[in-house]
Amino acid sequence: MTERPVERGEVPIALAQIATCPGQLRHNLDRHLRMLEAARTAGARLVVFPELSLSGYLLAHGVLELALAADDPRLAPLYEASRELAILVGLPLREPGGGISNAALLLEGGELRGVHRKLYLPTYGMFDEGRYFVPGPGLQPLECSLGRFGVLICEDAWHLSSSVLLAQAGAEAFLVMAGGPTELDADVEPAGGRRWHWLVGATAITAVRPVFFANRCGWEEGILFGGRSWAVDARGRALADTAPALEEALVTAPFSRADAAFARTLLPIPFMERLDLWRTALERRHA
Repeated sequence: MTERPVERGEVPIALAQIATCPGQLRHNLDRHLRMLEAARTAGARLVVFPELSLSGYLLAHGVLELALAADDPRLAPLYEASRELAILVGLPLREPGGGISNAALLLEGGELRGVHRKLYLPTYGMFDEGRYFVPGPGLQPLECSLGRFGVLICEDAWHLSSSVLLAQAGAEAFLVMAGGPTELDADVEPAGGRRWHWLVGATAITAVRPVFFANRCGWEEGILFGGRSWAVDARGRALADTAPALEEALVTAPFSRADAAFARTLLPIPFMERLDLWRTALERRHA
């Protein structure tokens, strides 16, 4: 579903909101392939899946069994599908030097174009990522034929410094992959969806970059994931209807590199960041 038709020069980006089953790689891969077929029909050029979309989120020690290397033959159907459209997929990535990352792979043209490894591993409340994953070493945009994208995995987006650093490194837009849980409260909009909409909007208007947010939905080990995938332009204006909270959906939103570049010329906010204040804070901390 889209808010308006795609215009000339715009790249349709599809947000694949799926309900992942923990530990069921074959089932989850099938869900990916079905969503990719729907995205092709919708004319998408890039499809963004949620965090850990291939494995499920609440894996505990199952992470060790389910982790995949980037060249694992079981990923071959996704590499093949990427010959027709670019794909950003989430998985537990087995690192060549040891350890497992909560990672995103950008595939295009049957090849791996880039990897983002989650930087911030929440280990509080229901979250236990620090026990099973190693944190990513740094931030660089991932590039394919469609543009330079800053990829953020869930908690990465809650630290607005991530978007500042990616903007300064040349990111033209942000792709946010999330496994965001939610409560069911009395409001029309579930609490998790409200929080993410505030965060997506804040990221867009402070980094002056469009944001494409793909969240998962469904239940996993008694936890409800909140959906509400969404996209906004560099001024925080909606680019598409918001996906429903509790069911699978495909949202297609247009990305205009020209519009994004024009917005950046008007508001150079990320490049006005006082990095000297960061430096002073670090020096005080380590004094």
